Amino acid sequence: MKTSFFLLLFVALFSSATELNIDIDKGFLGAKWLSSKDKVIEVLGEPNGSFRINKHREFLFYGKNIGLLISRNQLREIVIGQIFSHHYYDMPVIINNKFNASELTINNEIFIEQPFKQVEKALNISLGNPGYNVITGTDDVTIKLSFSGTNFNGIESSFKLNEMRVTYQL
Repeated sequence: MKTSFFLLLFVALFSSATELNIDIDKGFLGAKWLSSKDKVIEVLGEPNGSFRINKHREFLFYGKNIGLLISRNQLREIVIGQIFSHHYYDMPVIINNKFNASELTINNEIFIEQPFKQVEKALNISLGNPGYNVITGTDDVTIKLSFSGTNFNGIESSFKLNEMRVTYQL
């Protein structure tokens, strides 16, 4: 009995530790590319809010720093980083703590607010020379990375990832 309880506890802890790991080619935390808005909400839970861009495009907001673009009722784009945070400071919203961008991982590596080389390691894609903006991708997605620099000389160690945009291409 104690063994099965320990095993159950271990599985629960292990699954919660890895549930915020993103597989870029498959989607976002279990919400697969091209999923309907209803399916995204079924998988991720109710968003904090949404913003309708036009008749066919809507952003769903999770936490302070995560936005999912639903286009023609299909998950097409994920934006992770600081882009949405300033919108929430003056608004009375309930923050979905399950989705804290700083806790998200790719290939079990933290990437938000990390140095250029750490982001490259997490993505397992060569990003080239450090810079403020990098565009790369896989066969299925385009990845746009925005880095902030704390040094005007553009020293590699000063570049920290502050936004990542992943767009499904097919």
